[in-house]
Amino acid sequence: MMCDVCNNLELRDVFPNPQAYLDCLDYIKGLIESGDFEMESQTCDLDKVMDENGCFVDDIIGHTIVCKHCGQAFSCCVVTFRGSGSFRKGR
Repeated sequence: MMCDVCNNLELRDVFPNPQAYLDCLDYIKGLIESGDFEMESQTCDLDKVMDENGCFVDDIIGHTIVCKHCGQAFSCCVVTFRGSGSFRKGR
């Protein structure tokens, strides 16, 4: 069950391009900085998804945040070699 804070999240069923994914990571950073969410798990730091050559650091990159108010989890996952991904409710 989600709280009022979670109900206002901007979830994404699909990232139409790499920039949309990077924009979502910035959005997630802001959620954490707001103090309402905390990082539960991650395959890499939010600001280290790309290497010094501008390539993604792995074929699959994932981040899961949790609402500090109600405990609801939200996952952002992208499959970089296929170009798919989402930011959705759940782990």
